[in-house]
Amino acid sequence: MATETSVQKVEYPSYISDRQQQLLNELFGTAGQPGGIIGTALNVPGKQVAGLQQPTLDAIRMAQQGIGAYEPYLQGAGATQEAALASTKAGQDALAGMQFDPNAIKQYMDPYQQAVTQEALKEIDRQAAMQENQLAGKAAQAGAFGGSRFGLQQSELARNAQDLRSRRVFEDMSRNYQQAQAAMNAANQQRVQQASGFGQLGNIQSGIGQRFGQLGQAAQSGLQQDIASLTGVGGLMQQNVQTGFDTAYANELARLQEPFNRISFGSNILAQVSPFGGTQTQTISPLAQSNPFTTALGAAGQAYGLGSLIKQS
Repeated sequence: MATETSVQKVEYPSYISDRQQQLLNELFGTAGQPGGIIGTALNVPGKQVAGLQQPTLDAIRMAQQGIGAYEPYLQGAGATQEAALASTKAGQDALAGMQFDPNAIKQYMDPYQQAVTQEALKEIDRQAAMQENQLAGKAAQAGAFGGSRFGLQQSELARNAQDLRSRRVFEDMSRNYQQAQAAMNAANQQRVQQASGFGQLGNIQSGIGQRFGQLGQAAQSGLQQDIASLTGVGGLMQQNVQTGFDTAYANELARLQEPFNRISFGSNILAQVSPFGGTQTQTISPLAQSNPFTTALGAAGQAYGLGSLIKQS
């Protein structure tokens, strides 16, 4: 046996029901143009990511090309430091060659001095022999040859000749020793000067090596600063491009969301309108009647929720 149910139907004035129907048509379309907003596929744009800008690419290229650029400076520094060590060693060797042993003076003596002295002694002997002959001749003329006076004069002449020989030998040896001493001192002084020169050269070379190292560090630091500057500029440019992409993406989402926002706004307004001025009728029906506008509001809410999801994505 069918059960009859009593329901109350609320009818709105036409200016309200027309607006409700307008919202429904916009959501779901009409019989002649089905689909509406709900049935229309949304062309949601994909997010764009800004690529590396030219300054950043230049920084990457400089970083790649700059790898090992400091090595020539380090090699130069190493070479000059080795040269400085060699100069220092040469200076030490020069000082080590200095002579202070008295026996070492012999190598500086004139090897021909003895021959010169022998020639001088021969000359002294020759002169002495001539004087002795002269003395003998005078004594013979005077009839005193072989006498005591002749003997004394002969002894005196021999003693004088021997003194001359001894003095000449001493003078030659002394002069040769003094010259050898002066030569050894000059050689030692020369070695001191050489050592000093090598030391100064070593200091200069060491300074050059340090300068090479400083140049290498300065070049590397300058390269890093250039890379950092280019990277910073490239990052700002990339950020600016990305901001443009993000703004365009947000604007497109807002454009797609706008119809849903508009329908939701209108639905909220109409939902607050009371059925003032409407007529009430009593109807008996075996089936529960539903409010089409309530159904539309539910659809609008779903559409608005879909738009919110799109916006959040």
